[in-house]
Parts: sequence; structure tokens; C-alpha cells
Amino acid sequence: MSNINSRIALVITDRETNAQIKHLGVGLLELRADLFKKLDPAYIIDQIKQRKLLKIPLLLTLRNQKKEGAVKTFSDELKMQIITAALPLVDLIDIELSSPLLKRVVSDTKRIGKMVIVSSHHLQGMPRDLESIFKKSKGPIASTSNSRLKNVKADFVKIAAKANSFDDVMTMLAFTHRHRKLGPITMSLGPWGALSRLVFLAAGSRYTYTFLNKPTASGQMDVVTLKSHLKVYYPA
Repeated sequence: MSNINSRIALVITDRETNAQIKHLGVGLLELRADLFKKLDPAYIIDQIKQRKLLKIPLLLTLRNQKKEGAVKTFSDELKMQIITAALPLVDLIDIELSSPLLKRVVSDTKRIGKMVIVSSHHLQGMPRDLESIFKKSKGPIASTSNSRLKNVKADFVKIAAKANSFDDVMTMLAFTHRHRKLGPITMSLGPWGALSRLVFLAAGSRYTYTFLNKPTASGQMDVVTLKSHLKVYYPA
């Protein structure tokens, strides 16, 4: 189970405590800073420093577009200010393919040796152009003056799409398996979504996302339930 546990991404805000998290045995903490009580850079940095005490890799996510799953909207200027301040403290950054900040965030992240996830969210249904989305997300996305960073690419591509049928789940499953050597992060949303949280790992999805107290996306399974299923289907 240790290998599978390393592929569990626990989504948290500023409401969960370190005591609740430290013994859960997950491989990644996604800090949904856009859901924090305050969108203040100093407050967010303080929260990140508290989470670093857990010694679990940290992924910073800031959703500010409704079409990408944001609960509240705020300016790209504030988003970039927070990312710039937080980047030295976290291990990964999630930036949306549709974000005007994409090239800047990818370049800044790679420049200091951190990893970046380029994500896209399709909340109404399965897109017809999964291959095109994957290609655009993977890159090359940006070029820099640093010769070592010419034509930088995303480390991971995340695609989440609502499944309106079992066929949609199978479409995403097949897509995931085709690209398994590149470690995509894939999931189906909606009523069919829970199945994808279990099965897509076997097809090659790098992470499956879960929660402790409150889901942040439809189809998410809580961490205790998820781990109980993974223990059955992915024995050590």
C-alpha cells in the first residue's frame, strides 16, 4: 500500500489541523488557498509554513475562474502576487491551461527548480479534443533567456471532466492508459466520478484526489473511504 498511498493527493484548506492530517498516510497535500478564510499573501504564507511541518509535499492551487471550479473570483494580479510569494515554500504549483498567467507561472516555477501541473476542468461534460488539450498542456509552454530552460514543459498534465455516462468514464480511462508513461492526472466528475478515483490509478493516473472534511469537486471520495477501497484493490 505504500506506493498507492504516495499517489493520494489530499485537498485541504486552512480549516483542517495538522493533527488531523499527519497520520493519514497521503503522498501530497493540495493547498486550495483560494478557499482560505483570507486571500492575504502574508496569511497564506503563514498557513504554508504550518503545513511544511508535516513533511508532506505541498501543491499550491489558486482557482480564480468560475469555469475552472473557482468558488469566488479575484484578480490575476492578486493570484500572481500569492504565487510569487509562495513559490519558494511549496513543491508544486497548479496553473490552469486557460489562465493568462500560464507562461509566466510555468517559467517562474521551472526557473527555481519546482514542478508545475497544468490543469483544465470541463464541468459540463467530456471534451472531444482530449489529445489536443493534453498536447497544449504538456507544452512546450514558455521559453526563457536561461539556456537550460528553453521551451519549458509541464511536469504533469491534469484533466478533469464531468462524466455524463459510463462511456465518458471509459473514454477518460482509455486516454489515461494511452498516456500512462507520461503520468497524467485524470479524473471524472459528477455521479460517475467516484469510480474514476479508484480505477484511473491502475490506468496510469499519477494522483487521485480526496478530502478530509468537505469535497472540493463532485465525485470526490473522502480519504478514509478511499483508502479502505484502495487497500482491497491495490494490495501491497
